[in-house]
Amino acid sequence: MKKVLLVFSKCLLGFTLISGSWSGIAWAESAETNEGSPKPVQLELPKNVSKLELPEGGFSTKGFARGKKIEVDRPEISILSNFNVTGDRISFSDSLTAADPADFWFFSVPTDRTILTQLRSANANYRVDLYSIDWNTGTATPTPFWGKAGEIRFATDLAAGDWGLRVTSTGSVGDSYSIHANMANPSVVPDPSNPANTAKLISYSENLISAVMEYPNGDITVNGEKIGNTSAVSNINAHLTWAREYTFTSGGAHSSINHDIDDVRIKSVTIPLKYTSQYAQSDNAVFITLDKGTLFTSFRSNFVSGVPTSSWSTFEDVQGRTTPRRLDEIDMLGDPDLLVYDLDKKKVIDFASSLNYWYAKGIESFPSVVYYK
Repeated sequence: MKKVLLVFSKCLLGFTLISGSWSGIAWAESAETNEGSPKPVQLELPKNVSKLELPEGGFSTKGFARGKKIEVDRPEISILSNFNVTGDRISFSDSLTAADPADFWFFSVPTDRTILTQLRSANANYRVDLYSIDWNTGTATPTPFWGKAGEIRFATDLAAGDWGLRVTSTGSVGDSYSIHANMANPSVVPDPSNPANTAKLISYSENLISAVMEYPNGDITVNGEKIGNTSAVSNINAHLTWAREYTFTSGGAHSSINHDIDDVRIKSVTIPLKYTSQYAQSDNAVFITLDKGTLFTSFRSNFVSGVPTSSWSTFEDVQGRTTPRRLDEIDMLGDPDLLVYDLDKKKVIDFASSLNYWYAKGIESFPSVVYYK
């Protein structure tokens, strides 16, 4: 009797650790000592993104499909060839045998969704087919959505309802397989007269537990949660503002360092990650890569009372450019400027960038990142 663990867990893909030296606490320095070379914050985006096979969106769950309807019974528990999956993401392993040559993985979605799947096996004869399930009649109807072992399949028109992914073989059995699927993002029904008017798969994690989508209106979602919008519309991402203000007072001395990110323009969004810095931590965050047009402000000041008093202030950033200013082509040529968005707190918690004074000047150690598998 087969058993399957119905609760999926997040796995770590690997470390992308950028080391840096601790320099302790440092205050806003005088204008004369403020010209040290800024340190680049070279945080890497997910290494697998550039190598992703992004499937075409031409597949569909609707229309004519070869094959016959199959009688199915709703499993009370997941045994033998029938597996109930809790949630809208699948990442499990099993095997086909002569005694058990087919496995059904049942799932339900309450609203229309996209679907991203991959079957992995050393056996090239293995395949996965999507069936529409009607529990009232006890039938499973095949759809035209299917794939061979190793193929990634994607469609944007998965209707709300009950479904099953069926793993079979066109030849030999006896080998193991793993089945991965993500049905967490909202659907957009393709418009034949306007092929561009559809959801686009931007990136996904290795086991498909996370998927990033962009929609015709510019919205970007991660597993169904809206992060922001890529449109170049003023303040369309008002929830993504970030500010850090630091003030130190001792005796007659007063120093301050202030940063602000406003009117955010989004270039891209990553899969979820674990983020750790001296300033902020999150076990469930994403990077938002800023695009040109984003408003950045940096202000630093120092005042010392006495006879005579001394003071200075500047709106120059660490690159010597006057702020407030919009990010431009020069910024795009360097390392990416990244907002760290906490998916649980639903807010920006840090600015991982060479423009961030605390990181660029070595006041705080560089962040470390772990991308989830």
